[in-house]
Amino acid sequence: MAKRSAEPRFRKLYDHARKKPEAFEDHPWGETVFKVNGKVFVFLGHPESSGVGLTVKAPPDELDALLELPYVHRAKYVGRFGWVSLTVEDDEALALALELIDDSYDLIAPKRLRTAQR
Repeated sequence: MAKRSAEPRFRKLYDHARKKPEAFEDHPWGETVFKVNGKVFVFLGHPESSGVGLTVKAPPDELDALLELPYVHRAKYVGRFGWVSLTVEDDEALALALELIDDSYDLIAPKRLRTAQR
């Protein structure tokens, strides 16, 4: 996890994603991502990037409401498939980001791994 390990918000996101059942870290394109069953459920970004943010697959019924928030926008390249990017600059955004990691995991993971309770 290189340079960003000292950033507390990044560390919380990283640790939260890492604890998901059968989640594993990968670094395609130099970016930190977590996968389950070979599929990405969260992009945490490049270790040398400034700021903390992530990209996740949003629940379809929450997408429009999420896009109304000032720190959420449709993700580049995969946005048309329901992915959003968040900038995490405060505790409110961090709390939402942690929930969205859970949601994204549940949307991507096989049924046997999905969390019924968090």
